[in-house]
Amino acid sequence: MKINIRANEPNYIEIEIDGEEHSLPNALREILIEEKDVEFAAYRIDHPTIGKPVLYLRTKSKKAADVLEWAIGKLKKMAGEFKAEMKAAKKPKEGKGK
Repeated sequence: MKINIRANEPNYIEIEIDGEEHSLPNALREILIEEKDVEFAAYRIDHPTIGKPVLYLRTKSKKAADVLEWAIGKLKKMAGEFKAEMKAAKKPKEGKGK
């Protein structure tokens, strides 16, 4: 994955995410729109097979880059929790299946 910052202003950031499709930018967008200071969060892919996702974020007062870093941290935490749940679910239950 390669990140290309196309715009970086105090209340607006626009990043291109090379090597990704819909999963990562959509997950980030979902987290970002939960934040009260986010005015606008979206992404688009210009071409379905060769396009790169571009994430757009506009905030009301907080720095857009800081809010994006917060969302990335939250997504990493959620992924870690999901991984732990998957490991727990894979363990055989005692007393069952015998």
